[in-house]
Amino acid sequence: MNKYSADELFKIAYSHLQKKEFEKSTQLFEKLLNDYPDNLSILRNLSHSYAFSGAFKKAEECIKKVIKIKPDEPFAYQFLASVLKNQDKIEEMIKIVNEGLKKNLINEKWEVQKKILSPLIANNKKEIDDYRQKINKGLDEVINSEIKLDYDNDQIISPPFFELTYTDKDNLEINKKMVKAFKKIYQPLNHKITINQKLNDKIKIGFVSEFFTDHTIGKLFKDLIFSLDLKFFDVVIYHSSKTKKGEIFEEFLNKNSKGFKNEILPNKLIDKIKILEKEKFDILFYPDIGMSIEFYFLSLVRLARYQIMSWGHPETTGSESIDYFLCSKNLISENSDKFYSEKFLIMDKLPMIYDKPIIENKLDDKDLSKKNIYSCPQTLFKFHPDFDDYLFDILKKDKKAILYLIKDANKVYYLKLLERFKKNKNFDPNRVIFLDPLSYNQFINHLGTSSVLLDPIYFGSGNSFHESMFYGTQTVTQPTKYIKSRIVCAAYIQMNIKNPPIVKNKDDYVNKAIEIANDENIVDRKKYYKQAAYEKLFNTKDVSEKFNSILKKLF
Repeated sequence: MNKYSADELFKIAYSHLQKKEFEKSTQLFEKLLNDYPDNLSILRNLSHSYAFSGAFKKAEECIKKVIKIKPDEPFAYQFLASVLKNQDKIEEMIKIVNEGLKKNLINEKWEVQKKILSPLIANNKKEIDDYRQKINKGLDEVINSEIKLDYDNDQIISPPFFELTYTDKDNLEINKKMVKAFKKIYQPLNHKITINQKLNDKIKIGFVSEFFTDHTIGKLFKDLIFSLDLKFFDVVIYHSSKTKKGEIFEEFLNKNSKGFKNEILPNKLIDKIKILEKEKFDILFYPDIGMSIEFYFLSLVRLARYQIMSWGHPETTGSESIDYFLCSKNLISENSDKFYSEKFLIMDKLPMIYDKPIIENKLDDKDLSKKNIYSCPQTLFKFHPDFDDYLFDILKKDKKAILYLIKDANKVYYLKLLERFKKNKNFDPNRVIFLDPLSYNQFINHLGTSSVLLDPIYFGSGNSFHESMFYGTQTVTQPTKYIKSRIVCAAYIQMNIKNPPIVKNKDDYVNKAIEIANDENIVDRKKYYKQAAYEKLFNTKDVSEKFNSILKKLF
């Protein structure tokens, strides 16, 4: 610290933190802490630097030290609660929230937040069921309370989207209850507009998503949006301030010259509402309700004659503000209408126009012929405890089997899932490999070198399945009555595959996976699936025609 004084070094560290250069800010704040171990300013900023870089355990230790030094520190309890939530320490988080509320040192939103959380990585099925009951009870308490919150003043609640969706449960009633609770506490959600009679020659449609960039949503929906005939449609595409820059995002912006308008919506909910209301849309289209907190709440407000969702997050909203669910006929089961508040807009094929992957270093037949390599390259939230027995029965029956999974950006989830796996009697640490996050090329090639892919049983693959078809690697899938588990099944039907690996129970799943992973003709099988995908899954001119037609028919 010879070159700079402590004050100068602090300013430099803080500047790095503001610029989101977290590695640099962390290093400098740690240096300062060595000399000033009880300095609150250093501890506060170091805790934020840790948290923003994903080092939640260190952030927890740091902010706990702040509270120890200054028990009435403003916002410390709130920050600690967030850090604990990011570590899936729900019960500990609730304890801290209760302490903060008792001392009047925590935002009132946490009174609601603590009632509607459950772990993203559950230890067992009972834990899932117990927390589900708590959420149900908590929502009832909120509905019957006098709690009023200001959404635009740092009182934004995180709904339990993934916790509820990545299960085998019917979520219609609990999602209806969630909508009712949020409308009770957030007044702007009750905003009313007048639906005017349609007078314009063109149908005015707005598409709203945080993920119109290099993300599954961007990949699956961009060309579908661009397929709209501008002679009939006036199209506005809305992004979020949180939308990350990327090639697909730039592609959206470049379409401005072709007649597709792009805007970034402001952060405040009430400002979003005012902008969309002023536009007097005939249709608002939300491809992924539940993926983004800010656009979930926006979707609860009626701002267009028709409001449509789709399969970017394939769960019912339970909201009267969403009229239709755009999907394929093969995504719905016989009684699907019982599980969704939305009416179905049904297409013959999956509502997407998919760009075939373009990658470097393509694999040859030798790479494609590898056996006994099982992979489930999905977000770790999807690994329901019921799925564990599927995975470890495969390892038990196929002694040569190697199972590959991919770590989440938040290593907490990987470590927690690993601890759960270790409790299974068939777990073998030498045959369960967690890969570090992969680059795009690495990911596609991993799909190719895998012998077989394993679809999680309650919330299945989406984009990763389509990417796997670049090489034709088969995915074993067990569809349920819910759309969230039927995407791979629907794709196989669309591809007109003979005897696809669609199964009905655990034993069939395990046996089919082992059969594929040990197939002597695995290369030829992959080529067959790849060809079918290129002919039937990626060749989607008729999808664009149907998409245009189905929207026109609403009027």
